[in-house]
Amino acid sequence: MKGKYITYGMILFLVAIGLESCTEIVEIELDSTYRRLVVYGEITSDSVHHQVELSSSSDYFLNEPAPKVSGALVELEFDKGLITLEENDTLPGVYLTPDAFRGVPGETYRLNISHVDMDEDGEDEFYHAESTIPGGLLLDSINLTYFKTPFTSGYQVLMYALDPPSREWYNFKLWKNSDLLADTLIKYLVQSDDFFNGIYIFGLPVGFLSDEDPREALLEGDTVTLELNSIDQNYYNFVVDAQLEISGNNPLFSGPPANVRSNIKEGGQGVFTAFSIQRISCLAPPPPQ
Repeated sequence: MKGKYITYGMILFLVAIGLESCTEIVEIELDSTYRRLVVYGEITSDSVHHQVELSSSSDYFLNEPAPKVSGALVELEFDKGLITLEENDTLPGVYLTPDAFRGVPGETYRLNISHVDMDEDGEDEFYHAESTIPGGLLLDSINLTYFKTPFTSGYQVLMYALDPPSREWYNFKLWKNSDLLADTLIKYLVQSDDFFNGIYIFGLPVGFLSDEDPREALLEGDTVTLELNSIDQNYYNFVVDAQLEISGNNPLFSGPPANVRSNIKEGGQGVFTAFSIQRISCLAPPPPQ
């Protein structure tokens, strides 16, 4: 038995030496590539000045914000005519509709972008995208249920609603009082209705408010609001892909690397989307006994 222990110890020692000898720093050179126009634009059913943001792609290791694209002609085309967006005086690359209006469910909005020269060949380029505002589900109510385990505790937010027979996609966002908790893309909760298509949804979990997070922890009388965005499949794909890039892939189970899917035609990146918004609120109950 003593000889076996020595043999095992020698094997572990040799493996450790071998691993150490195989360690080598590899420097990967990432060449520059041609610039692409990056677009992010939203049309919603809220009465607001809708906006489109234009920027330029940049090198991977460039340690500064993506360059903004100014001086473009940005137009929004839909059933009621054509609107030219105006670039913000203090925010370069941000283009706003001159008047506030509500997007209409069922209507298609087409974004046209011109007067840009990303490849600097002296010729203007033209980009376009379109999106139709879905009808979405009929939101009924939300409820808060306290949830506690040895590892975490807090309130689970449950949604009650009637889903239409058509295939739909949703983005769930939570507010605590006037604070939007899903304030970055990585915090968005997007989901298709594949598991509840065409039925009444009785208590679907759409968020969790943790007692350990000061922003999320609830006191009696706090207002919790569910913001339900009825989105199209293009926007759903964009969010899922972008979140995967931000959080990283599992090397054992993920597919090969790929660009974030985009609906910007003629070589642009990003997304242009139109969606409807519903909001419903409830009050936080007394703390559990």
